[in-house]
Amino acid sequence: MLPSVSGLLDDAVRAGRIPGAVVTVASAEGVVHRSAHGVLDRATAHPLTTATVFWLASLSKIVGAATLLVLAEEGRLDLEDPVSKHLPEFGTGGHVRTLEPGSPSPLAAPFGPPPDPPPRFEVAPAERELTLVDLLTHTGGLQSLLVWNPEYVPPARGQTLAGYVPRLAGLVRDFQPGTRWAYSNAASFDVLSRVIEVASGQDLEAALRSRLLAPLGMRSTGFGGWRDPSAMPLPPAFAGDPVLDGTTYRTTSAGLWGTAEDYLKLAEMLRNRGTHDGRRLLSEESVRRMTTDQAGGLCPGLNGRAEAPGIGFGLSVAIVEDPVAAGEALPAGTFGWDGVGTRRCWVAPSWSLFLYAPDVEVQREIEAAVTVGFG
Repeated sequence: MLPSVSGLLDDAVRAGRIPGAVVTVASAEGVVHRSAHGVLDRATAHPLTTATVFWLASLSKIVGAATLLVLAEEGRLDLEDPVSKHLPEFGTGGHVRTLEPGSPSPLAAPFGPPPDPPPRFEVAPAERELTLVDLLTHTGGLQSLLVWNPEYVPPARGQTLAGYVPRLAGLVRDFQPGTRWAYSNAASFDVLSRVIEVASGQDLEAALRSRLLAPLGMRSTGFGGWRDPSAMPLPPAFAGDPVLDGTTYRTTSAGLWGTAEDYLKLAEMLRNRGTHDGRRLLSEESVRRMTTDQAGGLCPGLNGRAEAPGIGFGLSVAIVEDPVAAGEALPAGTFGWDGVGTRRCWVAPSWSLFLYAPDVEVQREIEAAVTVGFG
């Protein structure tokens, strides 16, 4: 156990800085720290435990990316493939919009009302097709988070990937592929999830289960985890959302549920360069590509934190390349991502960490304490 982490979080809960937290840390010795503190939120007062099944939100993306890498090693796809090789609807060109000079900002809440006054755009043909790497690195311009796009309609209850994803092919994009980085929180990984189905010949859950979740022993991880008695309650803002529900619409954009300890099995496999319990699930080269900058230095910083240099972006994960420049107390080479800014996974050279804590500064304190504890 890491007493400094437990003490820090007990103090943060007592001081009212956070309602609660869960922290699990693993290393070569296995799980070396697990602790739960307080409640999920003050509204529900739902008690947190080390066995809480979390909605993983965008941490689902790492599962999807790793599964795509397995399929690539099977020869079922190439990450450089145009999306249209697997989904023909994406081969009909595409268009890109550019904000007109002097136009009002296009920023708006996701799925909310349009900006007022509305932004003005110029539209031009896309210079090339989208590739799988464009989507994995968020450099494709497909439905950038917080950028208003009246053409984008989220999935509805009862829809499936097969029925929904083709309509994203005609969605006007926010920039020419490969020229910028902007977080495509939903559409890009919805498309990639459908590619997994087509390339594997299986539905998404079966493809994830057979290639990754079952070999890793991630028994609590899957879709529709809100049904588990140990699951956190559904956030009211997402009530009825088909992505969280996971009944018919299943996607690695944000649809998976699981425990902290389960998720660290995936993290440790990546830290161990593709092996788990002596079995190789990914090649070292695939893990290297996933966890080194593939976005050409375009990533502006970590999701949910102020923009900062020293951050690269691989395949679904950010990489702390220069901790001093980034202002992060994490070892160089640490990689990971987050879900709605409150749960994060970090994989450092000698340890991996899953944390739930709804405050960025508390998160940073946990990260610093673990770094000091393990180096």
